[in-house]
Amino acid sequence: MGHRPRSLVFGGLALANAGLGAVHGFAGVIGGRTGHAHGAICGRLLPRVLAINEAAVREADPAHPVLPRFGEVRGWIAAALEVTPVEAYDALGREVDALGLPGLGAGGLAAEAVPEVVRLSQRASSMQGNPMKLSESQLAAILTAAL
Repeated sequence: MGHRPRSLVFGGLALANAGLGAVHGFAGVIGGRTGHAHGAICGRLLPRVLAINEAAVREADPAHPVLPRFGEVRGWIAAALEVTPVEAYDALGREVDALGLPGLGAGGLAAEAVPEVVRLSQRASSMQGNPMKLSESQLAAILTAAL
């Protein structure tokens, strides 16, 4: 087996210890079931995961210390896509569409599998790094929107 560049090793270590959240919590389960490309799964899930997470955090605690980070992320997306921060997540979703990332359904995930994927994803270690514990209905809404 060949030598891996240090950047890959350190990048992998950083990701493994970062508490990645719902996008990666879903991506491992979906990729394992379908063989769909990891990056495409993540890209398709990201806009809705951001939106639902921010709404859940804001509802749970309007003074939650993570909320300013959502504002920063909205700002980065807004600047990159030349929209207002309020439009950022919707604009990101449109950008994902424009880039041609296939929906999870086109990648092999059937709508009937959503409840099982939610159940399995809730146990994924990455899901534990999500800013909030999302309900089954919130997780199902994310997947359904990404189909």
